[in-house]
Amino acid sequence: MKNFFVGLLNKTSLLWKSVFVAHAKVCIIAGAVAVSGTAGTITAVEVVKHVQKKDVVQAQETEEQTDNKDKLNKLVGQMGINKDDSQYDGADEEPDNQELFEAIEEAVAESEEPIPILDMDQLDVGEDTSSEPAREETPVEDSSSASSSEGVYEVNQLAYGIDVSHWNNDAGGIDWTAVAADGITFAMIKCGGGEIGHLYEDVKFEENIQGALANGIQVGIYFYAGATDAASAYEEASFCINLINKYQITYPVAYDWELNYGDYDSVTQACETFCNVVSSYGYTPMVYSNKNRFYNMLDGAKLGEKYKIWVAQYYYDFYPDDGYARRWEYGDVLSNYENRYDMWQYTSKGTVSGINGYVDMNIAFFGYANYTVNGQQEASITVQNKNITRYYGHDTGKINEGVDFMAGVKGTNSIGYSANVDYYVYDSSGEWIDEDDALDRPGKYTVRYSFKDPKSGKITNEATLNVIEVTAKLVTPDIQLVLGKDKKIQAGFSFTAGVSGSNSLSEAAALTGYTVVKQSISGGETQNLDANKALAEEYDFDNYTYSIVYTFSVPKDGNVSKTAKITKSPKSLDTEKETESESGSENESTSGSQASTQAATANN
Repeated sequence: MKNFFVGLLNKTSLLWKSVFVAHAKVCIIAGAVAVSGTAGTITAVEVVKHVQKKDVVQAQETEEQTDNKDKLNKLVGQMGINKDDSQYDGADEEPDNQELFEAIEEAVAESEEPIPILDMDQLDVGEDTSSEPAREETPVEDSSSASSSEGVYEVNQLAYGIDVSHWNNDAGGIDWTAVAADGITFAMIKCGGGEIGHLYEDVKFEENIQGALANGIQVGIYFYAGATDAASAYEEASFCINLINKYQITYPVAYDWELNYGDYDSVTQACETFCNVVSSYGYTPMVYSNKNRFYNMLDGAKLGEKYKIWVAQYYYDFYPDDGYARRWEYGDVLSNYENRYDMWQYTSKGTVSGINGYVDMNIAFFGYANYTVNGQQEASITVQNKNITRYYGHDTGKINEGVDFMAGVKGTNSIGYSANVDYYVYDSSGEWIDEDDALDRPGKYTVRYSFKDPKSGKITNEATLNVIEVTAKLVTPDIQLVLGKDKKIQAGFSFTAGVSGSNSLSEAAALTGYTVVKQSISGGETQNLDANKALAEEYDFDNYTYSIVYTFSVPKDGNVSKTAKITKSPKSLDTEKETESESGSENESTSGSQASTQAATANN
């Protein structure tokens, strides 16, 4: 590119003294001037360096400049009030459009400081529900009255470009590598727009701008306007800058105004406001519309004196009734738009490799030298934890700790921006498995991370997921209670003697508690006895059964319970008493029986 400009300056060295040029259009690289009429002159060729100046601060200010800054800050403060806030009392009214417009105009003229903008949380942002721009509203004209471009400028002074939005991605996405290989050197990319009631980001903005940058295509921005006054345009400019400020923007930031309503002067002020705000951040401002709107809906001549102009005008030469349009070539007709313009959208039915369906085609009469992509590098995925181990509790039926598969994972694409990384889990046979199913099934799995880099294609990295089953090993012997005559446990007894636990990895489990369960033999009702009640209980084995439930905290498994039986020991004192009593009753019963037998015999 550097050699290109050196050659250009050499070729134009004879034109520094007002050289007469016939025909209707003249273009100057970086000066970006297109002149209408039957003749024009070139007085100089200027190489301009595109610099964002958002951090530039004016060294000195006059008192008048300070007053205007205070006024602007007040007006912007009114714009940022949240009307839905419970603290809002309606005392602060929205700023007057004319006041805001004039304050921004003065601020741009007086200082190189950026115009203060609203933050994202101060803007009403919603989903992209926009419809495709109605390009059919741009009339298709006969080119018989147009002028020839042949002999007006060098071929290498032209830049061939496209403009795209999510509508161009709907048919399978854009292959930006193929686009670059097809001779496209710049792309105007839609970042978002304004609709009644809210602002929206184009859903494919980041994908498109990163794809273009990664493949060496210089990018500009267009914002689809919904404003007809300065205040709304200011909000749209604020939103636009918030969307684009992390990207390397070389070509202009354009205000795409295509509405069919609005006051002529107010709409012109809206365009000026948007352009002034983005200009204060170092971007080259530009206004887009079709030829008829530039004549009838806004002041195209005035805007052309202050900003770059991007005009849409279609000829049948590039807009056939059937099939795709051919591309504009050197020697073809140019737009006969009467005012100054810098970029021409000559058809909406172009074809470019890598894009399915129609695409808008443009030629620009300016370019930017020494272009390199900042941060260009090898695309990669960083995976900090290459071995993810989790333990599946056999008794609890769950893993001991949740898995964040994206923890420590970062994708960086070939131009240094963060990439949206996806991942999938595969079993040992290489079959895809749902991650929840994998975490419920002990085994060894592969976690495959990937994203599609706009230049290098699919980028991948992997980690191993090990789900290890853990079982509890609990020692809970059955218990025989030695009861006293009062049916109570003798002093010094412990329900936890000989009780222990661990897991299958030989890690000790902690006994967290126990409960004695008392159940009625006749009715089945249960009662839980805590440790104190269990030690003080009068155990009635004639009418109740008893069991004990131990709870352990098992490492890598969780809280696990195990039940043991409780029976009465033959050594219990109340058992001996009962035995003697039962024997006495038996004797009495036998004697009685014998007596009865004897009595019956006697009676016979």
